[in-house]
Amino acid sequence: MVARVDEVALCSSIGPLKGIYMLKDPVEIASTKAAMKATMAEIIDKLTDDQLEHFSYALEQVANCYLNSTSHGALLIANGSDESQSLVAINANENQISEMVVFMAEAMQGRSLVASSSYIN
Repeated sequence: MVARVDEVALCSSIGPLKGIYMLKDPVEIASTKAAMKATMAEIIDKLTDDQLEHFSYALEQVANCYLNSTSHGALLIANGSDESQSLVAINANENQISEMVVFMAEAMQGRSLVASSSYIN
């Protein structure tokens, strides 16, 4: 599979990554708190207990990036059906994203030699 970045969503205060285009027509996202709560309730109802535990952990980590100026995140999402890749940056600029991705790639490559699974949840 050839990896390609088809979508990048950055905070509007951060410029686009060079060589990667911004979404021109972003996926519809719930814009009000009430709509977001309703959407989250629908998603939560569909999850198994194991999925819910991990989803809760992931959301807490993402929320921390929004609430703490020193926390940064980058969600990498692969769609197996069309082999597209998406990156969602959270409170992170281009350099921070690059550093995070390189660090995790190196940690993943070395995990068989060193116990680095603590980075992966």
